[in-house]
Amino acid sequence: MHSVDISLDRWVEQGLITPEQAAEVRRYEAEHGAPEPATPQPVTPPPRALAVVGEIVGYLGAVLAVSGAAFVVGRTWQDLGDVARLALVLTLTAVVAAGGILAARAAQPSAQRLASVLLLATVALSGWLSWVVAHDVAGLTGDDALARWVTGTLAVVAATVYALRRRALAQLALLASLAAVLTAVVSPWDDSVDSTWMGVAWATLGVAWAALGAARLLGPPSIALAAGGLLAVLGMQTAAAGDGRIIILAAAVALAVAMIALAVGTARLMPLIVPGGIGLLVAVPRLISELVGDAVATWVAVMATGLVLVALAVWLVRERRPETPPAEPPEAPAGAPPGP
Repeated sequence: MHSVDISLDRWVEQGLITPEQAAEVRRYEAEHGAPEPATPQPVTPPPRALAVVGEIVGYLGAVLAVSGAAFVVGRTWQDLGDVARLALVLTLTAVVAAGGILAARAAQPSAQRLASVLLLATVALSGWLSWVVAHDVAGLTGDDALARWVTGTLAVVAATVYALRRRALAQLALLASLAAVLTAVVSPWDDSVDSTWMGVAWATLGVAWAALGAARLLGPPSIALAAGGLLAVLGMQTAAAGDGRIIILAAAVALAVAMIALAVGTARLMPLIVPGGIGLLVAVPRLISELVGDAVATWVAVMATGLVLVALAVWLVRERRPETPPAEPPEAPAGAPPGP
């Protein structure tokens, strides 16, 4: 029933108006009254569940595609000609890259995550494609030349993906490809080569990467700080496997302490606490073992390092209340005598 009819019936019952007056009001409202407002239709929420399902299906499809390609390669690779090998890897790379590009155009978070994974797979597949082109098609046989060609291709593709998409996985792919390039250039895969220079190269790249993250030239900065710091720690530990262990391990401890100090002193550098703590736990026992050569002393150093890190963690997580500045005295009215 119309709201006007309900009101008129109530007014007639209370004797406020006569039935004739109510009929006149109804007649007027029927001729000149505004129509009832339309009932608002419920807004359909965005299909988030469908997007999540699509993301899962995309991961499943990528796993199936890679598994199928691995099976085909394992069974028929030797029987395939150079052109067939190139066509197989090129098709797989193109399909995965196209899927990543299309997923990156969607705004949903699930689509963005799927795009990151597919583009990361594209970087890896580009390395396989470059190896097929160089080894099977071009006939390049030198191990060092092949390694530099493949890692260089990986770095170029990873840099392209990161330039178009400054996200965590793209940044990690670029850092890993650059570390592979350094390995191929400085110290190829040869057991007879001293690992010192390869470790120093990795540590230098890691420190530079973390510095670029601290300057916010790499995004996300937190990923750059943590990944660069971890690569620096790995580089120092690798370099310590060669000559000059004591000096390198001492430098590794100093680097770890510096990262922890920067993380504690500056809030935006807090991700450095992870590689700093790991570097300290790994380098201190090795340094004590090199200096003393006593297992008991080494484990005492491990215990002491752990206690220091626990104390640092308690200091970091405890609640700190900001200091309240002292209240300023109210201003005296004009003409009043100065206070004591």
